[in-house]
Amino acid sequence: MTPGPTKIRECSACGKHVTEHTIGSGNTFGARFWTDGKIDAPMLPDQPWLIKCQHCGTLVWIDELTQVGKIDPGGVETLYGSRFPDARPGLVPTLQDYTAFLETGLSDKQKERYVRLRSWWAGNDSRRGSNQSKPLNSFETENLRAFVNLLDESEEGDRLMKAEALRELGEFAEAKRLLVPKFDDDLAQAASIIRDLNNKRVATVAEMRFE
Repeated sequence: MTPGPTKIRECSACGKHVTEHTIGSGNTFGARFWTDGKIDAPMLPDQPWLIKCQHCGTLVWIDELTQVGKIDPGGVETLYGSRFPDARPGLVPTLQDYTAFLETGLSDKQKERYVRLRSWWAGNDSRRGSNQSKPLNSFETENLRAFVNLLDESEEGDRLMKAEALRELGEFAEAKRLLVPKFDDDLAQAASIIRDLNNKRVATVAEMRFE
């Protein structure tokens, strides 16, 4: 992985500086892939759209923050020797953060879809790699049902994601219906893994190991 420029943005809530680290190039070597769509890739770090300001704790959309500077990798100016010594990277929100954020209401369906997907992932993080199945709590169940309604079955990626969400909700018959039609080659192996889990009536997130 090679880093790109570090953008310096101004938090819209408190006015303090937030860093946005960009990626020049990356890859998925050593990555772990999960049935809910999350990828943990050491050579391709996550770049969340919705972040939590370290200064004030407000959740903000990073691309909506005013950019006030930029530091190029390998340049003369470094982050802590720059004009922005107080700048801090945004944090990835927690499940509790997402829960509170959704309670404020979102009229933008793209943003709602993003937050509900990230809420799903955040809830599943405690289940990843665990041998014990931990049932969804009431918020996770409500969130996943709302997320399912935002997906378009005519799109293959959405159809597979919807099937996975329904599997984790324990709605195996409905998930099976969505998994019956053939998937294109780039999704076929993932669909096969999810189909096998669904047939076994396993209702928790699982790691996908591709051949």
